[in-house]
Amino acid sequence: MEEIIERILSHPLLIVCLSLVCLLLLFSILKGLLKLAICALIAGGLFMGYLHYFQEEYPLPDVDFEKLEEIKGTILKYVPVDLNSTSDLNFSLPDRNSTLTPRIP
Repeated sequence: MEEIIERILSHPLLIVCLSLVCLLLLFSILKGLLKLAICALIAGGLFMGYLHYFQEEYPLPDVDFEKLEEIKGTILKYVPVDLNSTSDLNFSLPDRNSTLTPRIP
C-alpha cells in the first residue's frame, strides 16, 4: 500500500489529474445538495402559501393531545430503559434470565 502511495506522489501529472477528479466529485456532490435544498425551499414556500391562502376554507384539524398521551404511554411499555440491551419481542414465553425491565408509565 505504501508503495502505491509513493508511486502516485512521485508523478506530478498524476497528482494533478487526481486532484481535478476529486474537485469535480466534490463539485458534483455540492451541486446535487444545492438542488435538493432549493427544491425543499420551494416546496416549503408553496406549503406555507397554501396554508396562508386556504386556512379559512380548509382549516387544519385540532390535535387531541389526550389520545397522543395514551399512545405514548402504550409505546413506552415496549421501550427499554437501557438502550444497550437487546429486546426479545417473543411474548409467548417469558425469559427468566432477562435483565431488561419494562418502563412503567
